[in-house]
Amino acid sequence: MSSEDRKHIIVTTISPPRRTEAVSGAGAAARAPGPPRSLRLDVQALRALAVTMVVVEHVTGRPAGGFVGVDVFFVVSGFLITGLLLREAEGHGRVSILDFWRRRIRRIVPASVVVLLVGTVVTWLAIGRARGASAAVDALWSVASLANWHFAAVGTDYFAAQGPESPFQHYWSLAVEEQFYLVWPLVVVAAVAVAARRGRPVPRVTMGVLLAIVAAASFAVAWRQSTAMPTVAYFSSIARAWELALGALLATASPLVGRLPAALRPVLSWAGLGGVVASAWITTTAVPFPAPGALLPVIATLLVLVAGTGSTGTPWLGPVASRPVTIVGDLSYSIYLWHFVVLVIGTSLLGDKPTKLWPAVFAITLALSALSYHLIERPFIASPLLERGSARHAWRRWRREHRRTYRRGGVALLAVAALTATGLAADAVQPTAVPPVPPPAAADGRPGDGSEGDGNDAGGSDGTDGPDVPALDEWSTEVARALSATSWPDLDPDIESVLDGTSGGSPRLACGDAEAKGLTQDECTWTSPSATTTVMLVGDSTAMHELDALTPLAEAPDGGFTLVNRAKFACPFVDIRVQNDVAGIIDSCRAHNDETLALIEGTHPDVVLVTNSYQEMSEDGSGPVTPDRWAEGFGAYARRVAEATGSVVLLTPPPDDADIASCFRRGGSPVDCISRTSPTWLDRAAADRTVLEAVGGTFVDLRRLTCVDDLCPAFVGDVPVKQDRVHLTMAFAVAVSPVLGELLRARGVL
Repeated sequence: MSSEDRKHIIVTTISPPRRTEAVSGAGAAARAPGPPRSLRLDVQALRALAVTMVVVEHVTGRPAGGFVGVDVFFVVSGFLITGLLLREAEGHGRVSILDFWRRRIRRIVPASVVVLLVGTVVTWLAIGRARGASAAVDALWSVASLANWHFAAVGTDYFAAQGPESPFQHYWSLAVEEQFYLVWPLVVVAAVAVAARRGRPVPRVTMGVLLAIVAAASFAVAWRQSTAMPTVAYFSSIARAWELALGALLATASPLVGRLPAALRPVLSWAGLGGVVASAWITTTAVPFPAPGALLPVIATLLVLVAGTGSTGTPWLGPVASRPVTIVGDLSYSIYLWHFVVLVIGTSLLGDKPTKLWPAVFAITLALSALSYHLIERPFIASPLLERGSARHAWRRWRREHRRTYRRGGVALLAVAALTATGLAADAVQPTAVPPVPPPAAADGRPGDGSEGDGNDAGGSDGTDGPDVPALDEWSTEVARALSATSWPDLDPDIESVLDGTSGGSPRLACGDAEAKGLTQDECTWTSPSATTTVMLVGDSTAMHELDALTPLAEAPDGGFTLVNRAKFACPFVDIRVQNDVAGIIDSCRAHNDETLALIEGTHPDVVLVTNSYQEMSEDGSGPVTPDRWAEGFGAYARRVAEATGSVVLLTPPPDDADIASCFRRGGSPVDCISRTSPTWLDRAAADRTVLEAVGGTFVDLRRLTCVDDLCPAFVGDVPVKQDRVHLTMAFAVAVSPVLGELLRARGVL
């Protein structure tokens, strides 16, 4: 999993219960005392530290390992919830599972649902229908406490993983904890009930052994999945259970831990806090996560909890136990619920410029969190929600007690809304953005050829080193005109229909998974009556999205060639086992490429067209794919193809910079969606060009179709260019087909 992936795998937490939570609710059957003050201070310090690390990392990108804050909260939740259940069992001889769930619902659900509703509505209204509909689906999974499995599936879906961040992606860890709250109390209740029937005390030893087994098994699964399926491992409840189980194990051992010498506790506390901070800075993608990568923050968190368990005094935490720290700890749940929603929506509305985005996200998150805490969290924790019996009088009393809070809160909410609206309005009336580098004009009035831009670097020029192509010159004028646009024109299909899939996809895309779709090779072959040569297309999904540009050329009466598709989704045509969490896809790709090479060597097509994604990739078990490794992997296939065919031709993929699903918003500017060539793209292009020069192949830079002077607009004419970061829309492929045909003929490919 790359650092960029980790940055966008969003984490959240459930704040551990405070004393008021343990005793809240009229008519509760069991009222367990909360943890001692010293332990509460330790917990508050952990919560404040973890929430600060994660929020700052999400907004600023530093520290790179700030996401380990979620591991801190998993341990804390396992510890506190188990301690709460055990204290109730020892104090009353039983555990009321219904009361426990009622308290959990009051603690978690009200604020969570409000954030989901507000986030969905604002996303729909401010960004667009497609993003709003997607957010609504994510919200439903979150309400069902299955967000982690939903996002695991999305993360392993080749196309869905290309999309923008969900404003609710951080709900995955909330789902993990909710699943823990559902299952673990049942185990505790069963163990306590069996012990009570036998006249024995609460079976701490038995539960400790069970937790140790669960932790060991979960850690083993996590270790295996963190390498084989890192995305699934990151979201999986099974791969995360060991962290919750270790916290719970410490709670069962609290009588023993309470015997620790007082002099040792401050050392453990500070060592643990230091370990948490260190883990945020030293955690990298070089170590599989969550196992063994999460070991340091988990162990460090346990040290802090050990320091506070059984202590009768105040740990020597100094400023870490100050009032500002405890306030942040109190607000942590609301901060986590709101911060990523604000970040995702704020990025769409304000852009990603740090001087504008960061202060806005921090300020709005803090304001909404404070309002949420005082208007939703605290009132509902003390409410009679879901209590048994008549609750009319209880609700009347609750309304009297919180009437003043809601009056003041309503005024504060209006003030926050007014300030936010004022800020957005002020931003909206700023001068319309223009392309940062306008395409230079040549003497004849046509746009420049880009020779002065970045496209002339290691990756070769942007294709202008080839022969003159009149149709391409006219097309480049349309590209330049799109670059100068400051408002979205009427597009066909419109952006919203592209994003939500209602514009309709190409039926030819089924050939990208022909075997699963039951398609024969003949059904993925197109030809014309005048065909005298055979052209075979190989590569991954970027090649598949070129089919709608290539097939009209093949089916034209004077096309002169037969097009055979051997491209396959998620399978770049390189001798590299590219990491992919889709089950079985690595072996499937290897088998598919082997079959394709055998077909090429057996049928000797006249031309083999290759298009692979130039996005960042990792090799299975070996880390990121370097330019040299890419050249080695592509070269191994290119040499075999060159020996068996008349010509091997590489068509470059589109630059994978701006994602239309992320940058587009209602009332926004197309300037926000201009793409540029990334360093990775240039490195891959340079490697491919070198390989092709060695085997006598042809390198065709298709940026000439989508860019001018290394600036690539989101639309050309009246059609959107890409449907995500890298895949061409069907409408664009059809529109650009004649230009592509003329370019390939001018280069001697067809």
